[in-house]
Amino acid sequence: MEQWLIDNQVWCRLGCFIVAFSLLACFETFYAWRPWVTSRYLRIVRHLSLNIFSKILLRALFPFFAVSFAVNFQHKSMGVLHHPDWPYAVRIILAFILLDFIMYLQHRILHKYQFLWRIHRIHHMDKELDVSTSLRFHPLEEIYSMGVKIMGIAFLGALPLSVLLYEIMYNLIVMFAHVNIQFKFKNDRFLRKLIITPGMHRIHHSVYLPETNSNYGFVLSWWDKLLGTYTLVCTSGERNLALGLEEYQDKKFQTFENMLLLPFNFKQLRLKPKKKRKLKFGIEKNQ
Repeated sequence: MEQWLIDNQVWCRLGCFIVAFSLLACFETFYAWRPWVTSRYLRIVRHLSLNIFSKILLRALFPFFAVSFAVNFQHKSMGVLHHPDWPYAVRIILAFILLDFIMYLQHRILHKYQFLWRIHRIHHMDKELDVSTSLRFHPLEEIYSMGVKIMGIAFLGALPLSVLLYEIMYNLIVMFAHVNIQFKFKNDRFLRKLIITPGMHRIHHSVYLPETNSNYGFVLSWWDKLLGTYTLVCTSGERNLALGLEEYQDKKFQTFENMLLLPFNFKQLRLKPKKKRKLKFGIEKNQ
């Protein structure tokens, strides 16, 4: 069974994505947290187009999948988790947990360094959140994340099955975390004991910088709580939560072309203010 999953990793991941995306999109249609201002069809087309373009470039630079890399790398008998005497299940679980920790760290780094923030802010510029936002990542960020993931797999010596399970769960939770629904607070807090929830991740998309720089987790909610980057509730109250980046509220920044070009700050897009300016929260945002 394990070998079949690894041999058919592309179809397994694609099948899980299509089913989960469709179900979550239908669910948020009937239980939307906020009504859409922009056409949902247009949002999905733009975000899906960006995602497909990113995957094409990613495959050109990395002509293999993370699971395939793990399959080839395991023959080198390297990595901190390469202990054949350890129970197989322990190696699978530890690799899963530590891969998530590595992805948490790479997310924090995206916010910390200016040149990386320039590509990551495309994701944060979305003024509305729904399941399609989980597809909204710049190609350069996809390449960066893949590079970090590959190095993490090599460092850990992660087994192929643990990488496949993490890849599937990562995609599922990222879609779930962006969905336009709201759970009762007690239910949300219960789920947060283990995984990232829409209520928890929504705070990360706040225009208020201290909230933007919190709740970095992807799958497990532990890292934010352990490392002091956890925000339980937003200061404005969830009903009044403003999403996106305050300096990029104009709808022109939501087009496919501008999402691709924004990191390069082309002058015709007027993306770079001539001087620093105070935002309404009294905190200077990353430019």
